Formats: sequence, structure tokens, C-alpha cells
Amino acid sequence: MGDGNELTELYDSLSVLYESLPSGTDSEWKEALKSILYDGELLANAASCYGKQQKDRNRGKRKVYARRYGNGERVTEFSDITVAEPRAEDKRYVPAGAMLPVAPESGEVVPVQVTEEEVDNAIALLAEFPAEPSADRPGDGVDVLLDPERVRRARETSERRVWGDESTVLFVSDTHLGYENREITGRGDTVSWIGDISSKETFNRISQIAIDRGVDAVVHTGDILDHEVDQETLDTTETYLALLGDLGIPVYCIIGSHDHDSANPQHVDSGDGIAWLKSQVKKGHLSELSTSPRPVAGGPLNAYGISAGNVGIDDVGKFQSREWDPSHIAFGAATPGPNMLCLHDGLTPYRKYDADVDLERLLAQSRVSFDCVLIGDEHRPKKQDFENGYTFKAGDGTPVFYTGPAMRVSEPYRDHDAFVTELSISDAGVTSTRHSV
Repeated sequence: MGDGNELTELYDSLSVLYESLPSGTDSEWKEALKSILYDGELLANAASCYGKQQKDRNRGKRKVYARRYGNGERVTEFSDITVAEPRAEDKRYVPAGAMLPVAPESGEVVPVQVTEEEVDNAIALLAEFPAEPSADRPGDGVDVLLDPERVRRARETSERRVWGDESTVLFVSDTHLGYENREITGRGDTVSWIGDISSKETFNRISQIAIDRGVDAVVHTGDILDHEVDQETLDTTETYLALLGDLGIPVYCIIGSHDHDSANPQHVDSGDGIAWLKSQVKKGHLSELSTSPRPVAGGPLNAYGISAGNVGIDDVGKFQSREWDPSHIAFGAATPGPNMLCLHDGLTPYRKYDADVDLERLLAQSRVSFDCVLIGDEHRPKKQDFENGYTFKAGDGTPVFYTGPAMRVSEPYRDHDAFVTELSISDAGVTSTRHSV
């Protein structure tokens, strides 16, 4: 072997990815990777899988290459392909320190956990890799690796970014499930009407609004849970999440500060909230957003997210407020079309002097152009303006939306209903409609 070998590096890195696939990943995604690596139904006619090519086109063995350019088990030094760390939501599945291949045309890292609505985009990324990567020996001259018809359909879907195709999401924030338990646990301030609040009824109402309105997805911008939540509330909420999933309404989320705190309950009847959130992600009931684009329900809208403190669900315990800066963030490239960013920190322009993060800087340094920003964390409209205090504009004109807490968990809502917001995104812009909870 020479100093670099594209075929070996692709075969090795994709093998690590394939072996890391969780049980809940889309079956067709698993079949596509299997076809490329070891042969399968999605391999194009006359094409050879990378495994066979590795045997026929390289003089040396992969293990030799892995010892020379890796740890003996897998390659860790890549010179002929571009690799990157897994997406934030995929890190839990792959071996520590493993790097995954980057699609050569779009520049996106190949995903691990892929849902049904994401499989077209994933297959389109896989189709960017060469049918016959460079190796010690030439190939047969084949230039198509995956089934051309399946790739065509995948690309049509993933490239569909026509603004005329309206996307609708139900924007939810700060549900604080379990808030009513504060009377028992003694943790945190309460409102005088706490006896009128029901977490289970709140999420039931949110689910019904989503179903009745026929939205494409639900998007939650953090503080799904309060810092103490009982198991009954968690179990009931799971039934609503499962129902939405069964009806084809995916729920996307980022993690809030109270979600982080729920990992350390102090009352005997409280459950481990973060463990529950992780289980919902694993079961496919929730999808955690990250700095990599997530197609919303397989449509033209891409969703990005930064959890509170820039700390996702897998790094609970490391959360510290005000510990991240816009310069720390690198958004994955998205195909042209509407892009939505979700945040849960104190931000400008909502706040002025006590903001955690400067939204203007974050948008200015981003290589992704966002068509709207959805924020969480705040428990009141700006300047107590219940008519106009939920919608702002960043300095560059990007619309910023807040929807308030979905339960009446703060004093400003003594005489006002909590609500969720339906957002419709099309070539005409973004429109919002409130629905009382």
C-alpha cells in the first residue's frame, strides 16, 4: 500500500459507522450501508461493494493499514478522505474518538441514527462517494455504486427546497412538566395558582392542537421538564409522544437548564428526567436538534438547535450558564431552503444588558442563513407586551419568535393564558397563529 488509500479509508470509516447503527435506525439506511460495504439489495448492477474491492484492488490487508495508520483495529489517521466528528446526536453510538466520513460534494458528515423522514437525505449523501475509490489496482470502470433509481428519488427529495411548499410546525417552549410537584419537593418558587396547573393535561392539550391542526412537526425549545418530575407524569407524556409519532408528527427538541437539573432529583417520588429524555430519543419519540441540519418531517425546512449552555443531552453535568460564545459554534452546511434555528439561553434582542449570548454575532458568523429563530427560556413577553412582545427582529432582519411557557408558571400569566404558536413557513415568509393551552 502507498502512504494513502482512499478505498481502505472509506471502507474502514463506513464499517465503523455501520457497526454503530442503533436498533432504531431506519431499515433502508442500514440496507444502503450494507450494500456499499458488503453487498445488498441497493447495490447498482455491475457495481462491486467496497468489501470486495478491498480484497481485489488492494495488495495489502486492511489490518496492516490499520496498524500503520491507526490503533490496529481501525484507521484513525486519514489522508485520502475528509472525516469529521459525528453529529452531536450520534456521538453516543460510535466508539470514543472515532471519525466519520464527510460527503465530498455537500460537506456533511454521514449520519448514524437516521429516521424514516431523514433516509432520503442520508442516501443522497452516501451516493456522493465514488463507485471505485482510488486503490492500489484499477477497478472495472463502473461509475455508479447505489441503485440509480433509488438515488434519483433520494436526491429529488433531499434537494426539494421550493419555498412554495409550506412547512408548518407547532412551536412549544418551557412546558416544565412536573412543575406542580414543587409544592411537595420544596424546590423553587411557585405561583399562587399552582393547584390549577396540570402537566399531564398541558401535554394532552399540546398533542391535540398538533393533531387537530395537522402540523408537520412539533418543535420544543427546551425546559421540557421541571427540575422535579414524577414518574406518572413521565409515563403519561410518553403516551402522547408515541401517539404523535404514530400519526407522523415528529417532535424535535433542544435541552433547557431545568432539563439538565432534572438529572439530580432530590425527592423520593421524582424520576431521573434526563434518563427519561434519553429513552425518548432512543425510542424515536424525540429528536434532539444540533448544529447539523435536520430536515423537518422530510420536507424542505431544516432545523438546527443549540441546547442551554451549548450542552446537549449526552453531556449532562457539564452545564454552566454563560459558558459558550458564538465563536464556538460551527453550523453544518444545509441545502438551499428555509432554515430554522432553536435556542434556549438569554439572548439579544429579547434581552439587552443581561443576555447570555449575542444573537447578532451568532447570526453574523454563521455560514448558514437562517430564515427564523425560535427561542426558549423566557417566562414573559418583552416589556410585558402580550400582543407584540413575542416577535422581534435581529439586526440583520431575521425574525425571532418566542411563544412563552406552555403552562402558566410565572407571575406575568396570572391574568393571561399560556399558549403555543403555529408557524407557517413559505415563500411569503413566516406567519404565526397562537393556540391557548
